[in-house]
Amino acid sequence: MSYDKKIAQAKEVIETHNSNVSEDKQIKFDDFLAKLQELGGTSDDALKAVSWEDLKECGLPQIMARRMSHVFRTDENGDSGKSGWISEKKAHQLSVPELLERYDPRDDGNHVAKRLKSMSKGQKCIVFNSDGSVNVKASRKLLDDIRDGLPELSISVVEGDPCPVYAVGERPDQFWNENPLYPGRPLRSGDVCDQTNRSWEGVPLKVRQLIRLGLENDEFRVDTVADANDVLDRVMSSSEFSTWASRCPRSAVEFKELEQTQSLPTLRIKVGQGAGKSNDPFGNNTTY
Repeated sequence: MSYDKKIAQAKEVIETHNSNVSEDKQIKFDDFLAKLQELGGTSDDALKAVSWEDLKECGLPQIMARRMSHVFRTDENGDSGKSGWISEKKAHQLSVPELLERYDPRDDGNHVAKRLKSMSKGQKCIVFNSDGSVNVKASRKLLDDIRDGLPELSISVVEGDPCPVYAVGERPDQFWNENPLYPGRPLRSGDVCDQTNRSWEGVPLKVRQLIRLGLENDEFRVDTVADANDVLDRVMSSSEFSTWASRCPRSAVEFKELEQTQSLPTLRIKVGQGAGKSNDPFGNNTTY
């Protein structure tokens, strides 16, 4: 797909977006194109190196930016080059942004990871976004600095936020929502409880915190999975804070006191990298 065809397709994506949103949320294609060209997106090869973070900087919403980065990487055969196994030869042909986009910290033995580790000389250069994906823009700057002979950094400030920096092969600490009814156990993807196989999604944090306090204060008990299902039945019937405050009055009073001192249970848990090494399917968990 030629440069002009990719730009035309980008225009179609933006026009489709604009037809489905209010006027104040519409994207001006000319403004987007100007910003893209200011970043250097003036050729087909340049577009192939554009990351979704770059496109977000050009004014696109995150999901659209991800979609458009795929369009820009597509070649004449309709292949984006991101699917499937990457050979050693292909890894040496990829640009730094392309390597970082393909880097998976869960698989540090493939050719992409080996190439990045060689380029970084084993030093710290990887910054992760809050969703666990690689921040390509920040990581690229750190990797470029290392290749230019500068020492590694342990912390990098990204948009005003200090972020830890990792070496290739290191995984960031993984924080998950904690199960309100089972202290020390994380909720799985989609906030699914691994005991009941039901989701807490949509239940406000304050209600989850109050339920945890109610459990700790023995205002209700969860001795069996059936008990947990009963609580979930009630919380799905009504997740209003006032409803649960009337069911757990002592905990509601404690909630207000803890709220004043910012001491409420965070219901966030760190899942250790040793997951699967013990009988606990989540490995070593620490509550914060």
